[in-house]
Amino acid sequence: MIINIALCDDEQESLDILKKELDKEAEKLNIKISTSAYDDGNKVLDLICKNKEDFDILFLDIDMPGISGLEIAKRLREENSDIILIFVSAHEQYVFESIEYSPFRYIRKSRIEKELFLDLKAAYARLGKMQDSYIVIKTSEADVRIKHSDIMYFETAARKVGVHLNNGEILKVRKTIKELKEELNDKNFIKIHSGCVVNAKYIDKLSAYDITLDNGEQLIVSRTRMKDVKIALMNYWGNKS
Repeated sequence: MIINIALCDDEQESLDILKKELDKEAEKLNIKISTSAYDDGNKVLDLICKNKEDFDILFLDIDMPGISGLEIAKRLREENSDIILIFVSAHEQYVFESIEYSPFRYIRKSRIEKELFLDLKAAYARLGKMQDSYIVIKTSEADVRIKHSDIMYFETAARKVGVHLNNGEILKVRKTIKELKEELNDKNFIKIHSGCVVNAKYIDKLSAYDITLDNGEQLIVSRTRMKDVKIALMNYWGNKS
């Protein structure tokens, strides 16, 4: 497994130090990493939120001009990104403010050499557990391995099931809705009618007749499923609060 890591800091010297230390600690841990460094927080946001760049970990400076690390973290969480956030800062007073955005770790710049090894080791262990949340989708062209969290919803379409991904791609598979839901075995996937199952992660609003996804798309909820959908969604939102 190669860990894809993004580094974001407005100071080039800090980026160089962090990359050097990451390479050193990754070698000690015998893990493979790929690092991409950015000095512009808006660029990182675009890559993750718009281009759906698949970074596993983001090392994020807090005190930056233009857009702060806390604002970047806020936007990422609003977009339901499950990226592992590790704040890196020279200012310890930001620790409590950062908690709101569920960071994995908080590293002081003055202690990178002492703290990075254990933080990278812990992040690697977390990613190992997250690896279980994948499914292999067999299409007519290839077998595609995708994260559960990348699936927005799937629905029946012309005797196949269309799996709608968060990058706009639709994979067509020869399975039934029931078979795919059982294969996922993930309580975050909610059946809204006989031909459609939605990932609760992407639901922004529930009305009397439909749901609205975070991309603005609306999907009908059947009258017989409405009660169960509401309960499942309230449980999901409650666990995320």
